[in-house]
Amino acid sequence: MTERVLVEIHEHVAHVRLHRPDRHNGLDLAMFEGIVAAADSLAARGDVRAVVLSGEGKSFCAGLDFQSFMTDPSNNRRLLERPEGEVANLAQAVSWKWTALPVPVVAALHGAVFGGGLQIALGADVRIASRDVRMSVMEIEYGLVPDMGLTQTLPRLVRADVARELAFTGRVVEAEEAAAIGLVTRL
Repeated sequence: MTERVLVEIHEHVAHVRLHRPDRHNGLDLAMFEGIVAAADSLAARGDVRAVVLSGEGKSFCAGLDFQSFMTDPSNNRRLLERPEGEVANLAQAVSWKWTALPVPVVAALHGAVFGGGLQIALGADVRIASRDVRMSVMEIEYGLVPDMGLTQTLPRLVRADVARELAFTGRVVEAEEAAAIGLVTRL
């Protein structure tokens, strides 16, 4: 695991914390790799009964750190590589791996949960949000397809027309509405 993701296990509960608070836990290559490594490590253990996924600082995860990917274009290729035998590439795995864990995964959300951060959160079985949560399928703002697992997770949580509206507009959803439409389990 990288320093971007911290994992502590206490009484059979794994606490996985995104650890890049100065960038609102923005996703750079090291964060992608750290999240996947954490999920793989937990999947291999037999003593973990639940996972709590959270972010340090002011936000759960504000999404992709574009600056890091603009600086080194080889990072973009790495995100899209799919290892042989895997169902997801690295970008998709940060969400998919949580859905595949055989134990409950709870996302503890606060602050910004945008773009890739939202897609990671949607991979959890349960999402508990603080009242300051702001969520968005932000990819449309940048002309990107939300392809980190959203097409598999969002339709299981909200009506199809709501899923399309969120993806088409990229509008920010505040905590109360997020709970009302099913993006979060409860506040």
